[in-house]
Formats: sequence, structure tokens, C-alpha cells
Amino acid sequence: MFEMLLTHDEVTQLKKWYKVLYKVYKVLEKIREENIYWNNCELNHHNVMISLVFFYLTLILGVPGNAFVVYVAGLKMKRTVNTVWFLNLAIADLFCCLLTLYYVIESKFDDYWPYGSTTCKIFHFVMLITMFASVFILNLISLDRFTQVITPVWAQNHRSLFIARLSCAGAWILALILSLPFMMSRTIYTKNNKTYCVHYQFDVEHLKMYRRISVIRFVFGFLIPLICITTCYGFIARKLGRSHFHSGRAFRIMLAVIVAFFLCWLPYHILLLIIMYGEKSSSLVAVAVNPLSVSLAYFNSCLNPVLYVFMGQDFKSNVKLSLRRVFERVFSEEGTQMTHTTQYELIQFSDRIVKLFHYFFSKVIKSNSAKVNNEK
Repeated sequence: MFEMLLTHDEVTQLKKWYKVLYKVYKVLEKIREENIYWNNCELNHHNVMISLVFFYLTLILGVPGNAFVVYVAGLKMKRTVNTVWFLNLAIADLFCCLLTLYYVIESKFDDYWPYGSTTCKIFHFVMLITMFASVFILNLISLDRFTQVITPVWAQNHRSLFIARLSCAGAWILALILSLPFMMSRTIYTKNNKTYCVHYQFDVEHLKMYRRISVIRFVFGFLIPLICITTCYGFIARKLGRSHFHSGRAFRIMLAVIVAFFLCWLPYHILLLIIMYGEKSSSLVAVAVNPLSVSLAYFNSCLNPVLYVFMGQDFKSNVKLSLRRVFERVFSEEGTQMTHTTQYELIQFSDRIVKLFHYFFSKVIKSNSAKVNNEK
């Protein structure tokens, strides 16, 4: 059509101009991507520093806190359905907290991985198991509460330690099965005599496979549990009424634990999907922010013991109580009491942890108050 309106020389000239403009466009696009890259490098550096703070807090608070929950719920309390739930959740959280050492070590070596392919696979395999196990156990807790409120007669006849233990075993087995593809895809990549632990080999087929299992991780590790848990608690709230629902101590703790889990893990899953399926510019930004989302996700593992302490009853009374008595109240189903022989050996250790929590949060509050005053 254009050739009918223009002469041959004019068409040739237009084609030349088109080629020139296209080259200019490509140069500008490359400059834009480089600017995004360098801006993201700076953003990534800041996020890595912030994420390290979260990782250290997870180690300092999460390891002793979850270890103490395992000690109390596993060894010092009468075994009930509630203690089975919290014991398994604390075990998963404890492993999560310990595995943050991987990210601390990785940052120390500037993301290099000097420990070989097998260790690379095992580390991330265990990480995924603990993530899936945590969310599956939270699902079990929600279903347990659902049956107690909606079908109390059935729950009274069928709710038992055997069912709870069997359900937890099933949750761990399912978590293991879903984590296997991620272990198989993990590999090491060497460039300039430096080894990296990467998600997949850099080719099209492995990229497609990793995209598929990333969707599986999002669906089974976040979407389905979110629907299940919100549905269960929606029915519970409707059955009990808002006032009764919010006044129950056990339900407040459960809701706090579940809300904290999903708020901490939501950015992690969303950013991974953006990295896998987003446009190049948005993927670069997601990669830069990803260290912060990972640290926030693992920070959730140290929140649960804190929530047990500060959600169970008034904060001031919690400080006065030994941590052992607080956990006892949280986990108790029928007023379960610990024997007096265990009290002395636990009080000294538990009081120290309470002081540690109180000292940390008081420092955070003071620093925030100072910042607000400075801004004013």
C-alpha cells in the first residue's frame, strides 16, 4: 500500500530510518535495563543488610524459644491433642530458625557456595519440608478447632491422641513428598572459579520444570491452606458469634499464629511467582527485594513462642509469670498442671528468656519512640 503512494527511493529511505530508529530504541532499552540493574543492585544491597538483621533475630529469639516449647510440650507436660499440635509446629519452627544459618553463611561468602552439591540439595530440601510441615500443621489445628465447634459430638468421640499423631505424621510425609522435586532441581553452578547454589540448571527445560514446581509450592504451600484455614475460622466465628470468638484465649492465640504465618509468607510466594513469570523489569525488582521476603518468611518461625507468651494473657502478668507457666496455660486443654518437681529446674531458664524477650521489645519501642520524637 505504501509502495503505491511513495516512490521506490522514498520507501528505501523510510526503511533505512526505521532501522536507525530501531537501533536507537534497542540502545535506549539496554540503557534502561542497565539503570534498573544498577538501581536494583543498590536496592539489593540494602535489602540484604536488613534481611541479615531479621536472620540474626530469628536465630537469637527463635532457637531458644522454640527449643523451650519442644522441651515443655514434649517432655514436661501431659500429652494432649493440643500439645501434639504445638510440639510438631515448634519442631518445624526450630529447624527453620536453625537453617537461617545458611543465609548468614551465604552472605558471608557473597552468595558463593563452597560446600558442594549434596549439601546444597539437603539444605533446601529441609527448608521446604519445614515450610510445608508448618502450614499443614496449621491446617490441622484449624480443622481440629472446626470439629470441636461445628461438630462437638463427633469431636468428642473421635478426637484422640492417636488421630493427632497420625495426622501430624501424614503432614510431615506429605511435606517430604512435595519437597523432593525442589531437592532434585537444586544444583551448583560454577562461574569464574566461584561456585553458586542455584535453583535449577540454566537451560529452557529446567526453567520450565522449576516454574511448574513453583506453582505447586504456591498452591499447596499457601493458596489451598489459606482457603482452608479462613473457611474453618469463618464458620467458627459465625457459630460462636464475634464476642465469644474474640474472647477465647485459645482462639486468639491460634488466630495470631495463623495471621502472622500468612503475612510473613505472602511476600515470599508472590515475589517468587513474579521472578518466574513476570516481565524482565519487574523480575529484576523482585530479585532485589527477594532477600527481604525470605528473611521475613523465616522470621515467622521465631514469632510463635512470642505470641504464645504475649497473646495468652495480659503483657504485664506475662512478665511476672515464669515462661513455663505461660506455656502450660496456652497448651492446656483440661487444666493440665505440671508436677512441682519440674518447677524449680524450669523457672530460672524460663525467666531469663522472658527477660530477653522483654528487653528486646523495650529496646524496639524506645528506638521507635526516639525516631518519632526526632521527626517531630
